[in-house]
Amino acid sequence: MIDAASGPKMITAYPGPQTRDLVERLRRVEGSGMRTAAEFPLVNIESANGVYIIDSDGNRYLDLYAGFAAANIGHAHPQVTAAIQAQAAKLTHVSSAYVTSTRVQLLEQLLSIAPTGLTRGLFAITGGQANDLALRLARRATNRDEFIAFHGGYFGRDAGVLGLNSKASFRRGFGVSPNAHFFPFPYAYRCPFGNHHTDPDECAQECLTYLENALHNPAAGMGDIAAMILEPVQGNGGVTISPKSFLPGLRRLCDQFGILLIFDEIQSGFGRTGKMWAGEHWNVVPDLMTVGKGVGGGLPVSAVLGRAGAMSSLDAGQHTSTFLTNALAHAAAIAALDVMIKENLCERSAQLGEVLHSSLSDELKEHPQVGEIRGLGLFIGIEIVKDRVTREPDPKLASRLMQQARDAGLILGVSGYYNNVIKLAPPLIINHQQLEIAIELLGNVFQRG
Repeated sequence: MIDAASGPKMITAYPGPQTRDLVERLRRVEGSGMRTAAEFPLVNIESANGVYIIDSDGNRYLDLYAGFAAANIGHAHPQVTAAIQAQAAKLTHVSSAYVTSTRVQLLEQLLSIAPTGLTRGLFAITGGQANDLALRLARRATNRDEFIAFHGGYFGRDAGVLGLNSKASFRRGFGVSPNAHFFPFPYAYRCPFGNHHTDPDECAQECLTYLENALHNPAAGMGDIAAMILEPVQGNGGVTISPKSFLPGLRRLCDQFGILLIFDEIQSGFGRTGKMWAGEHWNVVPDLMTVGKGVGGGLPVSAVLGRAGAMSSLDAGQHTSTFLTNALAHAAAIAALDVMIKENLCERSAQLGEVLHSSLSDELKEHPQVGEIRGLGLFIGIEIVKDRVTREPDPKLASRLMQQARDAGLILGVSGYYNNVIKLAPPLIINHQQLEIAIELLGNVFQRG
């Protein structure tokens, strides 16, 4: 039985009249390229609080996507709102040429929770900018200019990183060539060396062996490699999780060949996987780590955290931007970090993630088009296939399920190599009752399918 006070509240079928009017107005003034240019936007958001989103027609949705996995502490957290209000009355804009107490405090707090050995930080604004900065640092620190990335990797849409995204569709039409040597990621369900492996680490070992052979082979097409960059848990790639031996294997290879290891923790970090940083699941510390999304508490904040040597390669003035160290955004991030720690949201993500994973596995175990359910913490991927034997991806069904979930009052995401993975990344503040409601509604959606 769904509790009316805790569950979604659908007043009118989406899109309602107010939403239609707003979208029509947007279409008259907005250029192409935004996701809102799709046939109909995922949802029109008028306001958001905690785990709920309200549209212009008064419909209330349970948010299981957290604004692209960014609202880790929920929407409009009162502590963050209070910090923004207090800071706005004192200082908002300040260029990156000046020092502020918020800038110093935020760096200190970020480094206090960073993996051991990462002792310096530099700010950016978006995740893509943070990844671009990490690449620039790697080039300067190593005096090398080539990179290794992996199938399924995603690092943003900024010009400096567009060529490192493995999907050609992200580059198509922009005249951007691949800017990395792409190697297989051990996506165990679809192992690039065949699905005969019963142990994910067998797939990981094949990937590592292939990579190591290429690094030794002078005819493999590679020059001097500055860095390997990857997400410990791929987000856009469909919540694909590194097998236990893969990241330690990459760390070994990087040390052997003098290559920097960069972890993109923008989506998988800040408690999302049940640890503060996903790399902690494997006890592997990178040389550079990019963070963002949930770190800002709803405002745009990202950063590169790293070892002192790699972080000290730039000259004064080589990294600057007008809004790079915005005091308002930094005040929000300071409050968000405090909330994450005081409310034990990492532990909460781990505990509720087990509940969500187990419950979905039980609920959907007989569904013929659910190929796999995987995840860490409150970061879950449901692989949708045409049948379990061939494992052929079914992106059309995944899209339809997402729309049907929206009509039932749930906000989901779709990702994956083939856009066939339902992605769940709810705010880490979601409670047991809200989670149970979400699981029940998801079960209903998959039954209708």
